[in-house]
Amino acid sequence: MASATRHDTDGMTHPAKDANGIVWLPTCGSTNDEAWARVDDPTVTAVAATHQTAGRGRRGRTWHSPPDCGLYLSVIARPRFDATLGAALPLLAAVTVADLVTDHFPAARPVLKWPNDVLIADHKLAGVLCEARVADDWRAVIGVGLNRRTPPGGWPDDVPGVALDTLGDPPSAAALAAALVTAIHRWLDRVALSGLAPVLEAWHRHAPPTGTRMRRGALEGAFAGLDPGGALRLRLDDGSISTVHAGEVELVTPR
Repeated sequence: MASATRHDTDGMTHPAKDANGIVWLPTCGSTNDEAWARVDDPTVTAVAATHQTAGRGRRGRTWHSPPDCGLYLSVIARPRFDATLGAALPLLAAVTVADLVTDHFPAARPVLKWPNDVLIADHKLAGVLCEARVADDWRAVIGVGLNRRTPPGGWPDDVPGVALDTLGDPPSAAALAAALVTAIHRWLDRVALSGLAPVLEAWHRHAPPTGTRMRRGALEGAFAGLDPGGALRLRLDDGSISTVHAGEVELVTPR
């Protein structure tokens, strides 16, 4: 790997691959794509950038990635647990971000919106995009887009975003990336030892209040936690429980 360096707007100099095994790119199309290109290199733990030109979210959406306002990090996962526990990946990544926020800003109250968003006051602080390739030795890339600073021009009309700088002075992109990579790999090891239960317990600590109204398509109900497999449970108006295993969920604003 080349030893070229670059300077970020936080004043730090980042090698092409730092001591944590994170490959830093000044800009790229998608850090997830760059991580997949390095998935067979055991010396690489993640790919990070502070600008993406083709960042993507779930279901093919574009992820707003303006220069030097966010951290775009794709962690390479080589899980030592079965792919049937793959639901753990977006949950543990969201927990990692929420825990990191409260570590640096104790007064913050991040809320996790199933399956992949981290919110502050109903505005998106971070999103997670996990991609897996299952074979004899399955691999995954855990993409995290975290808003560090508010863009000079504000957020797009269709993106109710919020950044860490609304909570205080944010850590550097390098510090955030190192902390996230360490914590995500620690969670991967814990799932290999103990299964999904510890992830669910941690996720529920940052969950919306029980009874929060949510909607998936035509299905609407009150948040009733996650089931043992990580699926969303909604209590419908007739009192029955409906389980949502996939798809996009929105919070319903009280009338």
